[in-house]
Amino acid sequence: MASRRKAEELIRTGRVRVNGVISRIGDKVDISSNVVELDGVILRPKEKEYFLINKPKGSITTLYDPQGRITVMDFLKRKDLFPVGRLDKDTRGLLIITNDGELANRILHPRYEVERRYLVTVRGRIDKERIDILLQGINLDDGPARFDDIRLVKLESDRSILEVSLHEGRKRLIRRIFCTIGNPVLDLVRVKFGPVELGDLKEGKIRPLTKGEIESLKCL
Repeated sequence: MASRRKAEELIRTGRVRVNGVISRIGDKVDISSNVVELDGVILRPKEKEYFLINKPKGSITTLYDPQGRITVMDFLKRKDLFPVGRLDKDTRGLLIITNDGELANRILHPRYEVERRYLVTVRGRIDKERIDILLQGINLDDGPARFDDIRLVKLESDRSILEVSLHEGRKRLIRRIFCTIGNPVLDLVRVKFGPVELGDLKEGKIRPLTKGEIESLKCL
């Protein structure tokens, strides 16, 4: 409907009524069971929508980029939705897009420890000793960090492919972890977020979340 600041201004100027009574800042209102009016026009609750996009490498996770770079929202061409969290420009994979702010805030909150799983390709060979170090944890500038699980998928002469999982979303965390041990990331794909999996969805493509996926997210 409006940003919080704009909504407060509308209330402060007396333009919002709830069940015929002028609303005040701080009033708690359920729009689905009360009649809310703005300038005499009844506001209807908007249906919640949930999508999954396989974010392409090079796209920006934002609603609008003043530099004119491609954003994930350019693939939907909708202004009433927003991405849940962020993937950096060089990271591909699963990103949830919705208009459900309550659910977005919930699944991003550290208290709920929602699992994020990634397929990561790094330079160099990762041996058991390094895997143990990553599982025990290392210290970064913004605090300790560790993976909850690591699985070696493929070992090549000059690179390693691993599946890693963790329960936090600090900025460029996976890249910083591997850089610290001397194995910079060459490719990074998020393949799972909570109960939602990327599957075989092609890069740049979008699909609606299933009813089961939505219910599972709400139960986290």
